[in-house]
Amino acid sequence: MALKNESLGGVIRDDVVEPVLRRVRENLLQTVLPITVLLVIWGGVASYISDPGTLPGPLITFEQTYYLTFTEDPYGLTALDHVRVTFVRAIVASVLVLLLSVVFGILMAVVKPVGDSLVNFLPLGMTVPAVVIILLSLVWFGFHESGLIFAVIVAATPFGVINMWQGARDVNIGLLEMAHSFDASNRMIWRHIYIPHLLPYLFGSYRYILGMVWKVTVLGEVFGLSDGLGAMLRTHFQFGNIEIVLGYLMLFVGIVLIIEYVFLKPLEDHLFRWRT
Repeated sequence: MALKNESLGGVIRDDVVEPVLRRVRENLLQTVLPITVLLVIWGGVASYISDPGTLPGPLITFEQTYYLTFTEDPYGLTALDHVRVTFVRAIVASVLVLLLSVVFGILMAVVKPVGDSLVNFLPLGMTVPAVVIILLSLVWFGFHESGLIFAVIVAATPFGVINMWQGARDVNIGLLEMAHSFDASNRMIWRHIYIPHLLPYLFGSYRYILGMVWKVTVLGEVFGLSDGLGAMLRTHFQFGNIEIVLGYLMLFVGIVLIIEYVFLKPLEDHLFRWRT
């Protein structure tokens, strides 16, 4: 009996541990290998140029990143404080954009007059340059967070709406007809058909939205705000401190990777575990 229990325990451990180890190896190949190749290319180009004022090498940049992380500026703020300000703005704006995208995307697919009306305006919203939206928003709402968040929402929402609209339109009509033939309630239809179908579009939309929101947020801070990552990039670029600019960029990239591989990717794997 003891031998049988030991064998069963070994089988269970193999069933549990092996998928975890395989996922860890896949994540390492997807992240560590590309980053290593990029660092090698970066170091080679920096050595070839031999001008730290134009392109500092990786070691100099990482030293600068470490220094910025733990050293306060004249206002008593570290680089992490400025990145945190940008992070909060980007997360708030991206969540608002995602909610608007889901609501209007589904409305366009379900309510035909709404879809026919908005489909003609979305291309206009997607073609207006983000720089113009930022400048106008900062003039209208002032050079503070409300103007910046409004600009981010206006610039990013059309892209999210289009993605969610396409996802809602692609729902399997046969499944809907079968559900109605069995008198399924709207709650059951949404839970078992719409939500599982829309989840991949939701994750795809949020990844795209978050990437765009980051860029527009930083750009808006460059133009008109006194704190945040963009404001620091503007200040140090004006003084020609390229190593500091790259140091802030490293912090930015690190946070983006943490969001992707510590939060979004595990959540996506958990929600779509039924596929494997």
